[in-house]
Amino acid sequence: MDYKSINFHEFVSAKLAENGFRIAHITKEMMDERAEDFMNFVNGIRNEYSKAYGWSEESKEYFLNPLKDKFKFSFTILNDKDEICFVNFSSVYDKLIHNHCTYARKDTRSFNFAKLHIIKLCQAGLDAGFTHQEGFWPKSNNGSIILFMRMGWKIDSIRNNKELFMIADLEKVRDQTYELVIAGK
Repeated sequence: MDYKSINFHEFVSAKLAENGFRIAHITKEMMDERAEDFMNFVNGIRNEYSKAYGWSEESKEYFLNPLKDKFKFSFTILNDKDEICFVNFSSVYDKLIHNHCTYARKDTRSFNFAKLHIIKLCQAGLDAGFTHQEGFWPKSNNGSIILFMRMGWKIDSIRNNKELFMIADLEKVRDQTYELVIAGK
């Protein structure tokens, strides 16, 4: 397959539009306007999984934190009512894109949002000259770990016997995830 001929940004937008969704950069302006919406969305999910992963709510400062290039590599998926259905916050650590968190609304968790988002994020990273991404996952978050491994992420190490540190080659993960979406997997 000639992946260089594919406009992955358009592919993601078109796939989401098929079901009335759109992906948007989380800009500083969007965060300033909708900080409460993002807080309610993320903290609702963090509360849902607080016992399973030991998560607690995040403060408003967390959402407004201007991490390096946070507003360049963070995305949200919105429905036709402009409601938040998916959120990912990523920033830059040294020469890598760091995935801070990824959350999907309960009623949209089977809509391929994580796959479509990762295609978009990988392409945005490649466009900006990055080659790799990293992140931590709770060791017991089997569903998410399996999904990200199917997309091409690799487990690098375990931190404090609680979290998996995972890494991704952006081009490989973008291409492998695109194939999963095309195949309906």
